[in-house]
Amino acid sequence: MSTPELPGPSEEEVHIHSAADGQVGPLSRFALKAKLDAGELKPTDSFWFAGMDEWRPLSARPELWEGLPDPNSVLSEDDRLDGVFSNLVQASWDYHADHKFASHVDEVFLGAIITGYLDNGWSLIDITSDGTHHYLRFEDMGDHSRSIVRFTHLTPQLALSQVLGHRASVVIGYGERIKNFSKVWGAIKAEYKSGFLSGDTPGTISVDGDISSQYVYCQVPLFLCIDDYVSRSYEIDYPKLDSHLDATTHALRKYLRARFA
Repeated sequence: MSTPELPGPSEEEVHIHSAADGQVGPLSRFALKAKLDAGELKPTDSFWFAGMDEWRPLSARPELWEGLPDPNSVLSEDDRLDGVFSNLVQASWDYHADHKFASHVDEVFLGAIITGYLDNGWSLIDITSDGTHHYLRFEDMGDHSRSIVRFTHLTPQLALSQVLGHRASVVIGYGERIKNFSKVWGAIKAEYKSGFLSGDTPGTISVDGDISSQYVYCQVPLFLCIDDYVSRSYEIDYPKLDSHLDATTHALRKYLRARFA
């Protein structure tokens, strides 16, 4: 006697003859399992599906219902294809969001820096940008000290930012107007000529002067991870940013006053 292949778990092809209810079905194997689990059918009831020579008791083919996966995990071909398409759309949106974030995060971080300074009592007196390098200048209207920021987004390309994160080169400076500016400026030029000062090494404080305003600045280059301050939802961690800006300004102020007091 031939043993036909079982129908698919969700195919309604199993006919049942129940001693209690008579003819039942056709049922899917999932529905058959549910009725057996609920006690509505018994292993002694008979079944038949296409390809069988005769009706047989359910107990003769327990594989009809045993070991079936969760019905919710079995998808139709239509549902499967819909799921594949949905995943493609979601992946495209994820890429779109990553690309958008990479192209705008420098502007967001620049705005955060400005907001951080303004919230701490500084006034923005100058801002320039060539699209890549951004320059900011602030002044404390109380004591007329100044702070300068040069910001450059180093990883605007999406692939690079996903490997290294969003990195930025930031130079922060602190300046005060010096009464004996000519003498100080001469000393600064001599130091540059001797090669003693180098402004490229992270954490190295260098000194510069603005002849027109007679301000002397101490400045330090840093490499920052923008992701430490700006979340993917564009939320700014202002307490951390303010703390870092304040600590840097404090160190530069101490250095400047110690050298030119």
